Amino acid sequence: MPLTTAQQVRLRISDRLRHADEVRHGDGSASAFKLAQGAPFSVLNSGASAFVPTTAGWSGTGATFETALGLVTFSSVISANSGWMVGYQWSVFGEEEIGYFTAVGGSVNGAALEAVRSLMFDSLRRTTWWAADGSKYDDTKAMEQLRALYDQLIDEEERAPAGGIESWSEQQQFYDGLYGNG
Repeated sequence: MPLTTAQQVRLRISDRLRHADEVRHGDGSASAFKLAQGAPFSVLNSGASAFVPTTAGWSGTGATFETALGLVTFSSVISANSGWMVGYQWSVFGEEEIGYFTAVGGSVNGAALEAVRSLMFDSLRRTTWWAADGSKYDDTKAMEQLRALYDQLIDEEERAPAGGIESWSEQQQFYDGLYGNG
């Protein structure tokens, strides 16, 4: 089966869908919980499922999800120390964002450019820090890689052939061929 446009864009920007399972416990007062993924740096994709334990194992619930924020809300309060489990897929960009990038960019390459521009915008949050053990983490290097990817996508955009297959066929009358025919 061929890749969808959204899948092609995700492939270009390395934003594949990832799967996560979380098993946690209620506190006796809350019915809504923030998951590890979701705002501000990722979104949940459709198809998330929530489960609660029963004597026969895990049973699905009618929980609702706020995919942009990464919230799960159960229909009632989860008892203290009573477990719950959620399985979901997540990515940096949601389906709506990929659709927007595609509409604005006009092509897979253009959509990838829009996504990279979006990622470059949060450069002010990038920093370098050192851990107590002396190891160093330099998140500013991500901007160098984003700039390199941006330059590569711009180069591909500029080298893209103009016109469609029609312009190729129209130009064949001027083609001499490999052996000087014509």
